[in-house]
Amino acid sequence: MLEFIETHIVAVLAAILILLVIMTFFFLLAMLEVRRLKNKFDRFMRPNSKNHNLEQLLNEYLDEVKEIKVKNDGIFEDIEDIKRVLKTGIQKIGIVKYNTFEEIGGELSYAIALLDQNDSGIVLNSLYYRDGCYTYAKQIIAGDCLTPLSEEEKEAITAARENGTNIVFKERMIIKKRKRELLRAKNNKKGAKENV
Repeated sequence: MLEFIETHIVAVLAAILILLVIMTFFFLLAMLEVRRLKNKFDRFMRPNSKNHNLEQLLNEYLDEVKEIKVKNDGIFEDIEDIKRVLKTGIQKIGIVKYNTFEEIGGELSYAIALLDQNDSGIVLNSLYYRDGCYTYAKQIIAGDCLTPLSEEEKEAITAARENGTNIVFKERMIIKKRKRELLRAKNNKKGAKENV
């Protein structure tokens, strides 16, 4: 190997020199790229009109994001609390209007069922008499009552459970009137057939 280098020393030195020139060229290119990147970095990090550089801005934004996350967590907790409270609030209402006595018209008596999501709450029954008006309240737990319920109170509870937040008026007078009209029409048809 030494003999080869001694005989071709000029060629070996020329090859080393060419490699050195190529390496120097790439080194200079790398230095120019580093300088260009450094200039870009300095331009981004240079203070702007607010006297902030990019690093400070990023840190401020990260702090703001953390604050917003904490606030959002608080909001979600508040929403869950509100949902828990709403479950126990009145969500279902049923109303039944009726006459206490046949001779008193106008359906001035009524039963109102006020229930929460679990069908618990109260039923109010207001009875209208010529002498006055009396109101009674009964506790409802999961759709049942410990004391006996009138038919109107049961209908109000059923209306509330079936119809959710809708207020349902079951006006018995109108239903009875419609039944009478249908019965009269049916009787009139029978009478007309018998007369023929």
